[in-house]
Amino acid sequence: MDIPILIRRKDGLRYGVTVPDMPGCVTTGDTVDKAMSNATKAIYGHIGQLVRQGRAFEIKPSEVETLSQEPDYAGGIWALVSLDLSKLDDPPEG
Repeated sequence: MDIPILIRRKDGLRYGVTVPDMPGCVTTGDTVDKAMSNATKAIYGHIGQLVRQGRAFEIKPSEVETLSQEPDYAGGIWALVSLDLSKLDDPPEG
């Protein structure tokens, strides 16, 4: 499953990442590459937190074309993060 993310320059130094389909899931990075890597970690962490809290959730990715028309998401770089939700079933390594 591919989840759209929006990467925008933040404070002139770092890149901020917004995950429109997961309210509250944000991260940053010093470079675009690091921001994308951090976005993947943030998404898995966000989902993991919801699972630990026992909260119901549904992941339904939006189309980038639709999201990019919304004023809150103007500008920046759109990318897709591939998720493998089966990784959430793996027990932590000790």
